[in-house]
Amino acid sequence: MLRWLYVGIHLLAEAGAARRDVRVRFLKAQVEILRRKLGGNRVVPSPDDRARLLAIGQELNHNVADVIGIVTPRTYSRWVRELREGRRPKRVGRPKIARNTRELVIRLATENAGWGYRRIVGELRKLRLKLGRSSVRRILKDEGLTPSPLRRGKAAETTWQKFIRLHVNTLVACDFFSKNVITPFGVRVAYCLAFIHVGTRKVFLSPPTYHPDDRWVQQQGRNMMMWLEDQQLGARFLIHDRDTKFSAAFRRLFMSDGIRCLRTPLLAPDANAFAEAWIGALKREALNYFLCFSLGHLDHIGRSYVRFFNEHRPHQGLGNLTVPAAAPGPPEELDSEPEVGRIRCERFLGGLLRHYYRVAA
Repeated sequence: MLRWLYVGIHLLAEAGAARRDVRVRFLKAQVEILRRKLGGNRVVPSPDDRARLLAIGQELNHNVADVIGIVTPRTYSRWVRELREGRRPKRVGRPKIARNTRELVIRLATENAGWGYRRIVGELRKLRLKLGRSSVRRILKDEGLTPSPLRRGKAAETTWQKFIRLHVNTLVACDFFSKNVITPFGVRVAYCLAFIHVGTRKVFLSPPTYHPDDRWVQQQGRNMMMWLEDQQLGARFLIHDRDTKFSAAFRRLFMSDGIRCLRTPLLAPDANAFAEAWIGALKREALNYFLCFSLGHLDHIGRSYVRFFNEHRPHQGLGNLTVPAAAPGPPEELDSEPEVGRIRCERFLGGLLRHYYRVAA
């Protein structure tokens, strides 16, 4: 009789266990469905949620690998270790961005329509505000502002790119650009010659001329070499295209100073990308907004832009740093409130170019 009673009790227990297993599988299926519905398929429990799970898991001696679904068993094991070591959980989610910081990001974006996310991040770094590209993008998206253009990923490094990378600190690139000048005798074409030291992104710009003959080009080369000496910048290579204005006498001038001239291939502007990019930035950010009425007018615009570029503009290729060696200071935490009244703006070319800085407290 007792034997049959034991068998009956065992069958009832097995039936209850099977029912519990079905309920557990049903709950786990719901968790998996909810995780798939979430963006990124990731759940971030708060410290209170974490403590609640650990309290329940302690009743099972933390053997929850077969039932846990909201996080991985490895993450749960890390929680248990931190609990035993007395370590407090870190704050969940993104750091809160101060209201004044958000207003400053919106101000930079609205006052400078051509600035992208990284350009704004560089300007904030000058102001000792630590903010990432994704945070800037999120702020501007919330305000309905147009995002920066999408950028393609990096391709495999070519031989020319490797050469640039290895000699970046001793490399100078140069190129001509032109601008129409309105004179009493009609429209004339003025030419300028720009040199950029690739390692530091510092630029030397020649005065404009209507007659870029061989004598004038050689003189600008001498001026550039004196500028390199004044700036204490080294140069071993000079990149230029196959423009006939770069004569053999021009190349001999640099070779006599130990600088080797490298001519780019035909119809390959990408080979002189640094000079081309700088000239493109000069035209987009300054020259295209002006009608020039004399060589002096064009020279003023060019020198103003070069001063802004060399001293105040953060360069994305240099980690959003400005050219001067002075460090901007330690970045502030995101939850600190920057005093908007201490943010000043220095304007170049009538406000077309802007440099933001802090005034002393």
